[in-house]
Amino acid sequence: MNPDSEKQVYADASQDPQLSQEPAPINAAPVVTLASNYMEAELKIIPPQNGGSDLTADELKAALAAKGVIYGILENILEDLAKKPCYDQPVVVAKGLWPIDGRPAELSYKVRLGKDLKPRENPDGTVDYKDLGIFENVKENDVLCIKTPATAGTPGYNVLGAEVAAKPGRDAALPAGKNTKLSEDQLQLLAACDGQVDLIGQKLQVQNTFILKGDVCNATGNINFLGNLVINGNVLTGFSVQATGNVTVNGSVEGAQVVAGGNIVLKEGLNGNGQGCVQAGGYIKAKYIQSGRAQAGGDIESTFVQHSYIQSGSNINLIGSKGTLAGGKAVARNTINGSFIGGKNSPVPTVLEVGNDPATVERHQQLEQQIETSKNQKASLTQAIIMLKEYEKKGTLTADKREALEQARTICCQLTENLEKMEAELEVVHEELATVGYGTINIKQSIYPGVRIVIGPEQMLLETKYDFCSFMRGEQGITFTPLR
Repeated sequence: MNPDSEKQVYADASQDPQLSQEPAPINAAPVVTLASNYMEAELKIIPPQNGGSDLTADELKAALAAKGVIYGILENILEDLAKKPCYDQPVVVAKGLWPIDGRPAELSYKVRLGKDLKPRENPDGTVDYKDLGIFENVKENDVLCIKTPATAGTPGYNVLGAEVAAKPGRDAALPAGKNTKLSEDQLQLLAACDGQVDLIGQKLQVQNTFILKGDVCNATGNINFLGNLVINGNVLTGFSVQATGNVTVNGSVEGAQVVAGGNIVLKEGLNGNGQGCVQAGGYIKAKYIQSGRAQAGGDIESTFVQHSYIQSGSNINLIGSKGTLAGGKAVARNTINGSFIGGKNSPVPTVLEVGNDPATVERHQQLEQQIETSKNQKASLTQAIIMLKEYEKKGTLTADKREALEQARTICCQLTENLEKMEAELEVVHEELATVGYGTINIKQSIYPGVRIVIGPEQMLLETKYDFCSFMRGEQGITFTPLR
């Protein structure tokens, strides 16, 4: 080949664009991803190719701005990524500020309440019900309870700069009951008069007291008193006693009925003979309960219970080293504590039930029925109001129909108000029912065969004696452990 021709071929080849073209450079690219709640932003850098350039810190910020990220940008992270890129790895480059929820209101009681008042236990295990210290006396304008207000909380911000609202703390109302008043700043509950203060249900009340020197008998007839009642004698068979506050009987209750809106203390006890009944909105304390019924919204305390039905909205405590229950049924929402349960020498049919609250279930059913009835009444009244308003538009509304229209409107407004109250209460009862189904039975000495244990929906009939143990409900039903 001619050398000049060969040189010409090489020259032509070097000038061929298909043989001499190199791939174009591709710069690094940012990919910004936002969390679903917009509280974080992540950045992933796609690496450059063919000699392309990396991203500067300003370019990374611009990528965030394009996605709307303006808050919580981590400047130091962006600078590091610009200097030492971390390719194909998501890196958090912006964080929002989480809100701080408000604190709930707090109530601080400045008086001793019934649950803190304990009878004195003697060295031999008996309880001295003559030394109870059951009253907490206050004078007018004494501070009963102080409220620390709830806080609103501090809002936060997401990475887009939008405010994230804080959840305000839940408010709590001061437990204002009878004969109490609020201070000017609404943050203190004060006694409105001299008297005895008690927590009745969820309300603090200051009660006056009536003292009956003798028995409840033919000389007195039945007693119905608005306040506290102290009976220095006995309540004889066939009579009834009712009080809106506390009832203290320094003797015993026979086949009679004693009902108190507050607490009941029987310094001797209840010998019901199959018909005696005591019922309290608060706690019941009795030396003994025999052949009768005792129902309390709060605790029931006694040293000896035999062949009786007792029901507590809280706890049943058979106090003292000899605390005994034999025969009948005991129902407590939370716990039953006792030393000796059942018949030692021969089986005595006895039922212990915890974790269920018949009173709450009954109130739930009542509220549902009342709400349904009120809704039906409101619907009927609404239809009547619509019809009467049509007469009014036509100018044919007579005087009696106008009066009926006004009455219907008034009743409808009252029904609406009552419905709101009942629905609010029903919500509270729903929350209470959600907590039932579990409870504990604590045996400080022995529980004997023949005793039936019920915890929520589970049952267990004891066929042998158990000592120093606790019964509770687990995944496998009712189980027992050594006494805690």
